[in-house]
Amino acid sequence: MTTLAVPRPTVARTAVTAAGLTGAVASAALISSWFLQADIAQVDTARAPVVVVANLIAGLSFAVLAVSLPLLGPTTLPRWSLTLAGLACAFIAVPAWTHGTVIAHLAGKVGASEFDALGETDFTLLLLFLPMVLLSIAAFGALAVVGWRRHAMSRGASALLSAGLLAGLALAWTAHTVRPVPEA
Repeated sequence: MTTLAVPRPTVARTAVTAAGLTGAVASAALISSWFLQADIAQVDTARAPVVVVANLIAGLSFAVLAVSLPLLGPTTLPRWSLTLAGLACAFIAVPAWTHGTVIAHLAGKVGASEFDALGETDFTLLLLFLPMVLLSIAAFGALAVVGWRRHAMSRGASALLSAGLLAGLALAWTAHTVRPVPEA
């Protein structure tokens, strides 16, 4: 029996492309559900199947991105920028997975008024997302600038990353278009 050896960069490139596209679709489903379910109570929205599934898929997708981005090389993109972007993806994966599991569980255990009270905006609750936001801005911005300056990724992917829009789609586009560097 013969086995085919697949080089690691090819596997990483495929993983980043698939996870980026899946994460973008899941994020789009989640964002659209906010608008489509705006008139529904928060407790019902948190338990809605589309919200739970979209959060779980987004969490899993960004977890795969977190692991796969640093393995994308060798490319003309520096390893530090890919590692930093992977770390930002890990910080995105954690709250997405938490919203699909813990928050959905709490929504099923507490009443609507108690759930609303738990979800009221508070400074300490905002601190939960602060590392994710700051790291994402720094990591995706740095990757966009480095990719743009080195002509290592398409201009469209750089623009999407620098705007902070559709990071999953931009990362998939980057993995698909980044130029590999021959190993020495």
